[in-house]
Amino acid sequence: MSQGDWLRVQTLGLFRVWLNGEPLPGVVWKREKAQRLFQFLITLRLHDSHRVMPKERIVADLWPTLDEARADRDFKVALNALNDALEPHRSSRSLSSFITRYGLAYGLDPDADIRIDASEFHQGLKTAARLESENLDAAINAYRAAIDLYAGDYLPEALYEDWASLERERLQTLYLSGAMRLAALLLRREGYQESIHLCQSVLRIDPYWEEAYRLMMISHTLRGNRPLALRVYEQCRQILGDGLDLAPMDETTRLYESIRQGETLPLP
Repeated sequence: MSQGDWLRVQTLGLFRVWLNGEPLPGVVWKREKAQRLFQFLITLRLHDSHRVMPKERIVADLWPTLDEARADRDFKVALNALNDALEPHRSSRSLSSFITRYGLAYGLDPDADIRIDASEFHQGLKTAARLESENLDAAINAYRAAIDLYAGDYLPEALYEDWASLERERLQTLYLSGAMRLAALLLRREGYQESIHLCQSVLRIDPYWEEAYRLMMISHTLRGNRPLALRVYEQCRQILGDGLDLAPMDETTRLYESIRQGETLPLP
């Protein structure tokens, strides 16, 4: 492998890997454990690019039912298969360009060029939030770009793996919050339909996210469709009641009354 090799990794919605811009075919993952090991190391990197973890902890998280001897053997096989997948032309005696080792601890090389969509998504949201006080249109565009990166759940192939669950929940919460922030900002630019679509996408993930109902109610009202805004409130009330045995928040009910009485609505 030459200097300057880089990986691009999609973890949201699908798991795919590109080496120097060329997609790695699924057949390169000769062993499922190799793919899982790479996904685990990717998850470590999302928290800290310099993070490594002792082999014993890695195998305990990845394959908790294996005895020590079998886990050690499977780790070595998986690591070799992973190196072959990422660097098929690397000589057996040369060091990996992407995986680093410190004693018996392993991680992704912090100096390796590995571009991960989940990291770009998070950084994009942070950039958008910073731009809000500087340039509203630039902030909206930055939020759009970040939201577009969220193609679905983090590592859906590892849906039942404990080590992936926390990261999946963290990224999903970031998406929900970011989508709601973008939906609110769009109202200042009369982007009512786009705001409604964002709210709908949030409610498909979390039907109890009450802010989404409120923003939809405001959007429909500002578009001149008060009856639809009032129906959104009824939908909210029914879903919260059926699913959680709760009534809408006072804030949501006050908004409903304001719309019903034809009052002027303040932008969020």
